[in-house]
Amino acid sequence: MLKRAAFAAITPALLLQFTPAQAAAPVAVKPKPPVLSCTTATAEGLSYTVIKPGNDDRPNAESKVTVNYKGMLSADGTEFDSGQAAQFSVGGVIPGFAQGLQLMQVGGSYRLCIPAALGYGAAGTGPIPANADLVFEVDLLSFTNPPPKPVIPVAERSCSQSTATGLGFEIVKSAAGKKPVDGDMALVDFTIFDANTGIVQQKSEWEKIPLRQASPIFRESLNMMSAGSTYRFCMPKTQDGTQSSNIIVTLIDLRPAPAADN
Repeated sequence: MLKRAAFAAITPALLLQFTPAQAAAPVAVKPKPPVLSCTTATAEGLSYTVIKPGNDDRPNAESKVTVNYKGMLSADGTEFDSGQAAQFSVGGVIPGFAQGLQLMQVGGSYRLCIPAALGYGAAGTGPIPANADLVFEVDLLSFTNPPPKPVIPVAERSCSQSTATGLGFEIVKSAAGKKPVDGDMALVDFTIFDANTGIVQQKSEWEKIPLRQASPIFRESLNMMSAGSTYRFCMPKTQDGTQSSNIIVTLIDLRPAPAADN
């Protein structure tokens, strides 16, 4: 009887070794919280902790900043980048970092917790894995703002005439110079500006444009001009009735286009 009882007592233990299907379900492993975290959340998904407050103004999206920084993976604190007195434009970094910089004041130190969606996303980059949440510790040393962009006066933004294609134009300065032909290369100064606000978006001087390589709308514009003239062109409205950019063009000269451009 003792032998049977002993056998009965150990049988379940032996069965557990050889019949895994009957074993107890494994306890689920809880995911580890991030090694690095922040205290204050923003509506955009960024969170941050003020390590040391700053003072004075904050940078904006157009500012150029000078910072000390250290970048780490949120999950385990692995450092993937750092810099001392690094300079860059706020608008040139990942969205979460750009948002965080605009919360800071000079002299401040922040920890920025950036979700993958505001970082490098599913693609990752270099030592940063796909879908990795990031943490940056940042000291904002200083920043500068670019000078304000020029603005075209209201009276100089519109066009009083238009072509059959809907291209608007205004003759700012007429001239009796040579008219362009397809084999020409146009030398132009131009200023592109927002049709509504007049803010200058791009300005270029002595730009060389072979007519055969110009876009249809710009080729139409140049074909209306004579060397020495200045025109303002208002781009045709889109289907929703809006205009984006207009352009002021001075046709400086015409030369034969290089053979490779014909």
